[in-house]
Amino acid sequence: MRAMSSPAIRMPEEGDQAEWLRLRQALWPDCALEQHELEMGTVLADADRAAAFVSPADRERLAGFIEVALRPWREECPGTPVGYVESLYVVPEERGRGVGDALLAAAEAWASSRGCRTMAADARLDNDAGRALHRRRGYEEVGQRVRLRKRLGAPPAEEGA
Repeated sequence: MRAMSSPAIRMPEEGDQAEWLRLRQALWPDCALEQHELEMGTVLADADRAAAFVSPADRERLAGFIEVALRPWREECPGTPVGYVESLYVVPEERGRGVGDALLAAAEAWASSRGCRTMAADARLDNDAGRALHRRRGYEEVGQRVRLRKRLGAPPAEEGA
């Protein structure tokens, strides 16, 4: 049986911008184009506190990307700074081929090289594949959260509705 080679991982290059944007839009389809572009620019401009890594699928396409940042703290995480996975996305046709694992490894190495002793990430409760990927890499689930919101100016919802 032939061993599977690890996917190539690198920082995004100028020619990757459109593909990186396409993958961000697949991950967050409701986010405005201008917001994606602003956030991508922020990641690239703040190399001391943030980074992005991509995995090429072929000459024109990316298989996935990860964005990582340093945070001064995070619940349940000892030490400061804490490496934090801001986003991780692998295109469906590339999942199960080690791309997510390789992207996480690159983000962890980047955070470790900047003095982080802990790496943190969030995953949606219904993201079974993402949670499993993190567990395989040694992450432990330390909590679950319910996010609430209220639209101001709207009448309150009726009790039990």
